[in-house]
Amino acid sequence: MQTSVLKPLLKSLFLGLLLLSTYTLADEKAQYEKHSATALISAAVYDELVKAQEAQEKGDTAAAITILDGLKSRTGRRALKPYELAQMWNFYAYAYLADENYKQAIQAFTQLWAQEDLPAQLISSTQYTLAQLYFAEGDVKKAIQLLENWFKTADNPSPDAYVLLAQMYLQTEQLDNALKQLLTAFDIAKAQNRPEKENWYALLQYVYAEKKQYKNQLKALEVLVNRWPKRNYWLALMGTYSELGMDKQQLAAMDAAYQQGMLDQENYLISYAQMLMANQQPFQAAKVMQRGLDNQQITANVKNLERIGEYYRRAQETKKAIPYLEQAAKASDNGEIALRLAYVYMNRYQYKEAVASVRTALSKGGIKKPLEAQFLLGQAQFHAGQFEDSRSSLAAVVKAAKQTEAERLYQQASQWLKFIDSEIKREKEIKAYLQG
Repeated sequence: MQTSVLKPLLKSLFLGLLLLSTYTLADEKAQYEKHSATALISAAVYDELVKAQEAQEKGDTAAAITILDGLKSRTGRRALKPYELAQMWNFYAYAYLADENYKQAIQAFTQLWAQEDLPAQLISSTQYTLAQLYFAEGDVKKAIQLLENWFKTADNPSPDAYVLLAQMYLQTEQLDNALKQLLTAFDIAKAQNRPEKENWYALLQYVYAEKKQYKNQLKALEVLVNRWPKRNYWLALMGTYSELGMDKQQLAAMDAAYQQGMLDQENYLISYAQMLMANQQPFQAAKVMQRGLDNQQITANVKNLERIGEYYRRAQETKKAIPYLEQAAKASDNGEIALRLAYVYMNRYQYKEAVASVRTALSKGGIKKPLEAQFLLGQAQFHAGQFEDSRSSLAAVVKAAKQTEAERLYQQASQWLKFIDSEIKREKEIKAYLQG
């Protein structure tokens, strides 16, 4: 919760509060006529303040400040009375605030606050706004001090004030104090029959996450995704389900977010596909990856192509798996994917393709079990009718397996070798019989 992130929000909040807390000049005049003549704003000062207000409303901050500078420079009998000074500083503050000049706004509000005989409401609103400004400028300690003092005299504070103090406590990592203020805000809103706000729940779930109170965080997030279904809330919800080991709920949240188009980045789509795979849904996992590739949300690198091919393979969609595995095998630096592709070819009775794929795997190297790959090559060659090549490959396997004491592979390759020898002998006998 960095102050820089909060500035845009605070700016709009400041402007709204300032407009609410600043009486119109006409209202001020009517209110103070009953107190004393000295409290009135003179007609000349009133006219200048109106001009400054009109300039500011047109967005001409420089012109508004020039007019206010003229009022400030008055001396002698033309010097401003205390209440006129208060209004002048109030307008200064508004002008600087509208121009996002927070430091100057702070100075103006401080001058306003220093004036004598201010109405209580103006004192209160000034102190509250100063707390916000100090917060926006990064002086969180000062902001907390001002706001805590404001609470001591404030009449029926709104829930938003407690939420603001919670934000300040969060900035100083006072999690317990922040949580207390947030819960108070919810209680007051309920008592006053006010609607709860999105940012309240967003802050609440954040505090619970920082305190590792994931069950409470989950409750806040479930409200957020139902009332304000935004991607960040769905992602946080998925993460919270993961923390709680609620795999089915996590997948359901991913499904919902995916259907709403919120999983639109590569890492989100890959995580979703992996979650589908972990829940025995390989075909859906493959479709998610393929759609992401088609929409250019997923890069066509070796790993992603391999994932799609592998997911289709596990879904028994070997025909769909082959193109992706072929691309991945061609682009890969080692032969592991080409070897896996060879097994897919074997299962589809594409023996010549299997032979070529195993050869590619062996030539690229980097295979975890090269002897078993050699054994697969011999089998593929046999089924492709390449008996002599098959015998040569299997003989090499028998020899290597014996030397490395790979007993199981030695026995299997030996049996295949005997079978091939018998097949070669039988084929020769058939040819001899046909020729004789």
